[in-house]
Amino acid sequence: MRLAYPTRDCGFALHWARANVASGKAWGIGYPSFIPAATIGAPFKVGGDFCRWIETPDQYGLRFVGFADNIAPRSVRHTGWFLDDEGMGEKARGVVFRLPSRNGRALLVAGIADPYNNGPAIVSFEATEDETTAAIWADHLADRYAAAERDYQRVTSARARFDELADHISGERKQCLALIAELKPRMRSFGPATCKALRGAVADLLESIGQARQERAGIFDAFGSHPAWES
Repeated sequence: MRLAYPTRDCGFALHWARANVASGKAWGIGYPSFIPAATIGAPFKVGGDFCRWIETPDQYGLRFVGFADNIAPRSVRHTGWFLDDEGMGEKARGVVFRLPSRNGRALLVAGIADPYNNGPAIVSFEATEDETTAAIWADHLADRYAAAERDYQRVTSARARFDELADHISGERKQCLALIAELKPRMRSFGPATCKALRGAVADLLESIGQARQERAGIFDAFGSHPAWES
């Protein structure tokens, strides 16, 4: 009987899976017909495929066959998909594993080499007997994962800016209230030039607050509905 688990967006599922394995909270695998019980991450979707992050694939019957670009060089003409918009960081690279033989059949599954660690992998358990097919599947899986990771990074960056603007608004508001409190009781004692300067400072602060609020609203409209927004 296959166990049921919650699913998570692949943009942050890898980070979550590693944390759970490190803390001893990883789930037991629910594929007893393929490989024995293992501590691995909970299932999450990469595009339309359910995947799991596995810390040590070789210990659980998943034999490394090769990278997708080495197995099918005519179809996969690169060594992975960048995880950042700048195209300068880690890559998601497709990889193929062989499952333990079943009834004399060697079944292959597609996966992604963990972009941040040597050894772990993200594995989809849809199987095929053809190496080229598995390699193409793996490359497509890596492409979708990288796109989701880039999206995740955009969201987390936007959230950081959103929170930064909240701090900015709070600071500007305190300054504005302090100036108003100083200005009101001394209006008659200040000269016209001083009053004008103080009013100008208050106006500048109010404008800065308004611009920050407008920027925050735009950020929330663009990214607030993404699952990673509250992560």
